[in-house]
Amino acid sequence: MIYKLCLGDVQENCYIITNSKNQCVIIDAGEEFEKIKGFVDRNNLKICGILLTHGHFDHCASCKKFQDLGVKIYIHKDDADKLCTNNNLAYLFGRSFAKLNADVEFDEGELKVGEFDFKVIYTPGHSKGSVAFVYKNNIFVGDTIFYNGVGRTDFYDGSEEQLIKSIQKLKPYLNGDYKIFYGH
Repeated sequence: MIYKLCLGDVQENCYIITNSKNQCVIIDAGEEFEKIKGFVDRNNLKICGILLTHGHFDHCASCKKFQDLGVKIYIHKDDADKLCTNNNLAYLFGRSFAKLNADVEFDEGELKVGEFDFKVIYTPGHSKGSVAFVYKNNIFVGDTIFYNGVGRTDFYDGSEEQLIKSIQKLKPYLNGDYKIFYGH
């Protein structure tokens, strides 16, 4: 099953993927740690890891608290710096941010988290290390694509040219039999 929690005043979508063994992977643990943790606890889930589509604060603000509980944090190697610097943009929005280092930095390709198998598609443009995650017939696109548009490219390390190439790269998934899960 896939569950969606809409978090914070920027309405970031956090996804929780579960299996029949009450294990889960969280994609983009944004603001509102208690809301995410409450869902996990109420459903008696064991978190295998947190995957980040990119390192902007609204997608990873709860990561430090989860990491302190022993949960591993996964991020693309080109966005790992955002977790431990101001490049996560929290300061631009007047937010505090608990800095951390990722447990796992990955690149494009296959990624196994517990018993969950993902395909990582590198989709720079919104940020240098943006990715999409393919899980079965589902694709989690972060802020590369929105329901009615595309992600911003005017932040630190964004690139409109790269975003256009990334959208082209995702076309086979967007026109296929995949359910698309957006970051906002």
